[in-house]
Amino acid sequence: MLIVTGGSTEPGGAIARAAANRSYAVVLVYLEDQCGAEAAVDQIVGSDGTAVAVRADLTDEMDVERLFQETVAMFGGVDVIVHADSRGSRLIDRHAARLLRQGGAILTVGDVEPVEPSLADELRARAISIEGLTAGPGSAGSAADITQQLRDFDRWLVAR
Repeated sequence: MLIVTGGSTEPGGAIARAAANRSYAVVLVYLEDQCGAEAAVDQIVGSDGTAVAVRADLTDEMDVERLFQETVAMFGGVDVIVHADSRGSRLIDRHAARLLRQGGAILTVGDVEPVEPSLADELRARAISIEGLTAGPGSAGSAADITQQLRDFDRWLVAR
């Protein structure tokens, strides 16, 4: 089970589709673009994947807690978090230290705040890896960038 922040953006939606193609259930997190998030969910479900969109302000403690509660209630747990949106990554990572399944992973796409050393130690103590997906040529969010990120993400999924 995978949570993708920025699920209504092109990088977030593309990564969610790639994960769903590998049989991951996906929660696409959005704040403002409900139509974009629901369109990504419709594409995944239309391809026999499992996905839901959840609105959450990732800078709000209660919203992040609710996001994890709803995800666990729907899917039984969280294996991977992909940050396709840099807002709120530290707050999500703090919750991940408690709520990700043992051996899970946090993946970052593009520019995201670095994980605080003490939090990184907590995550590693639970065998949760922290990975950065490399950006491809072109400006952030460009088609070439997203294509490279998807290749990296797919290699990471295959290696698991």
